Amino acid sequence: MKRDLWEAEHTCICGGRMKREKMPMEGLEVRAWKCVKCKEIVLHPEDAQKMLVLNKMKHGIPVKIGELGESLIIRFPKEVAEFYKISKGGEVILKAENKNKLELDLQ
Repeated sequence: MKRDLWEAEHTCICGGRMKREKMPMEGLEVRAWKCVKCKEIVLHPEDAQKMLVLNKMKHGIPVKIGELGESLIIRFPKEVAEFYKISKGGEVILKAENKNKLELDLQ
């Protein structure tokens, strides 16, 4: 049986008890543990990974443009596709913000 890390009891390095909390961070709700004694905060590993992907996306990630028949295709890195829940056969709405900037709206 797989243990759920979120449900487990955690102790801070200071010896204090860690309390589960959900907190907003850069537009996401993340799971974290906060020490009742020293107030140290530790992010859930899955949510920390999401924060890393979001941070990369804010700075820009180069992606390859390929060709499929007569169309061009954009290849999303796996971590980006997982973060935004983009999968083969899914759809996005492509909008022009200006001549040099495109925007994708996820469905």
